Amino acid sequence: MSELHEKYAPILHFNKNEQFFPMRVEDMLAYSSLHTKDETKPLTAAGSVTPDILRRHGRSPATFLRTINSGPFFGQEVINEWGTGALEMVYRWAAANRTSLNERLAQKAYSWFSPKTQKATQLFWWNGLLEQVLKEHVSSAPPQTLPRLILPTTTYDSAVANYQEHKPAYAYYYRQVVDGDYLCLQYWFFYSFNNWGTSFAGMNDHEGDWEGMMLFFKRDSNGRPQEPPAYVTYADHESRQTKPWGHDDLTIVGAHPVGYAAGGSHATYPQAETLSLVRLYSLFDYATGDGRTIDHTDWVHRINLDDTPWLGQFYGSYGTRFWLKTARARTILQAALALTPFSVLARQAIPDEIELPGVSAPRGPIDPKRPQYAQPVAWAGIEEVAARR
Repeated sequence: MSELHEKYAPILHFNKNEQFFPMRVEDMLAYSSLHTKDETKPLTAAGSVTPDILRRHGRSPATFLRTINSGPFFGQEVINEWGTGALEMVYRWAAANRTSLNERLAQKAYSWFSPKTQKATQLFWWNGLLEQVLKEHVSSAPPQTLPRLILPTTTYDSAVANYQEHKPAYAYYYRQVVDGDYLCLQYWFFYSFNNWGTSFAGMNDHEGDWEGMMLFFKRDSNGRPQEPPAYVTYADHESRQTKPWGHDDLTIVGAHPVGYAAGGSHATYPQAETLSLVRLYSLFDYATGDGRTIDHTDWVHRINLDDTPWLGQFYGSYGTRFWLKTARARTILQAALALTPFSVLARQAIPDEIELPGVSAPRGPIDPKRPQYAQPVAWAGIEEVAARR
């Protein structure tokens, strides 16, 4: 069973303008410093961070790695780069307790919303933000314009320079877990930077990026996985697409499923295409496959997550995490939008501090709270896909 990950190792095709590719976290540590919230002085200086240090000093969710040499440290510095439209969207999201799209709003927002994709569209990470725009138009944003959550170009430039200087080898992380009637073989891809917003007019930028694919093998009466797998799941923006093995949408070379990674966002898709994600706001994923290819033989490092427990013992983020005092945001918005409906919203209760969505780096894959890690069959929607066959 331990050889399954090599037998079915994926093939990935990238956009021609892609700058970042799947790597080991250890290779990123070579140029990362370790920080804690509200402090610019690092707990551990760049180049000295090791897995053992993360085990000992990264037990707080307020710790984070920082992979760049320039750019903001604090949420207030980030919002100084934004227009009031983006700040108002985030403020409304915080005031609304981070709700998610209902079916009516999802039908309005998504060009590909249908009974087949309903479950997937409900999972996009930005739904809570988007709901505030759809329910009550953001007053400071031009019509038909989606405010975007981006970082300064100096941050992106620093990330590119560090990545290119170290030239890390290709790597995937894998995990095999029994979940009900299935053995789930998970592939996790780690990228040092998501430049979807800056380079591809996408929703956001952030350091660190975990994406992936999953294969689901039906188990026989003795618990053994039956080959080939029954389903393939492609992870995209915390959402997913699940296809039966052999589906017309899939390309399989030998035993190796093919994925197309979108430019900057690294969302993984089964076909080469430009995907219109949100029809109202021209939000696209460019999974065109016209750039670099990582063949199934090109993976230099194939790392078992179960053999790297330090990844689960680091509770922090894989890049800078930004906290914002909401009083500062309220002051800016009240001055800019005094004569709009925002003046009513500003009087509502809101947390004193929030973690900025979109630009804050993610936490790691080993997390019982991550549904794709802990309950992959339910997260992938296997039962719904099986019912449609």
